[in-house]
Amino acid sequence: MNDELHALSGAYAVHALPYGERARFEAHLPGCPACAAEIRHLRETAARLAETAAEPPPP
Repeated sequence: MNDELHALSGAYAVHALPYGERARFEAHLPGCPACAAEIRHLRETAARLAETAAEPPPP
């Protein structure tokens, strides 16, 4: 397991990696079910967060 690559999963899930790191991570991804699952969960969470609406605080 490459901890350096695994640490990139959060940034990858929200499309925040520069090209070189993204390419390296994508080469790692097919052989790592743990990263694939983590990315799936992170993307689901990001989608839920994007659906929420901020409300102003009460006076």
